[in-house]
Amino acid sequence: MKRLFPKLVILFSFCTGCAAASSHSISPSFSVFDGGGQPTMQTTTTVQLTSGNYRIAKTSAVGTDWGINFLGLIPIVSPQYVKAMNQLYKDGGVVEDKPQALVNILQQYTSAYFILFSIPRITIRADVVEFLKPRP
Repeated sequence: MKRLFPKLVILFSFCTGCAAASSHSISPSFSVFDGGGQPTMQTTTTVQLTSGNYRIAKTSAVGTDWGINFLGLIPIVSPQYVKAMNQLYKDGGVVEDKPQALVNILQQYTSAYFILFSIPRITIRADVVEFLKPRP
């Protein structure tokens, strides 16, 4: 029995090692980590989308970025939120000096695990609305 227990522990650790994929999503706003490592939610602006004061400029605009982790733990290239957001703005056609906003924002983090490495990926999806000038 003493010889069998270490072999069972090793076998169990190999069988339950890496999952096929992991994901979580945070909606409707982005998570920001405070000093204690806990995610906090931030909402910066509140607007009313009433009938007639906006139009949907683009639905499901997407921005992604990915990285590479050696052995699933050691980051070689980390996915960047800034790159994903820049791609989201480009895909959504968001430009300066236009009354536009991102709504229905969904942030998703997924990882695909392989034998020697994993590929973490950040995907941010949103709808773009454009505000119309009020009618006199």
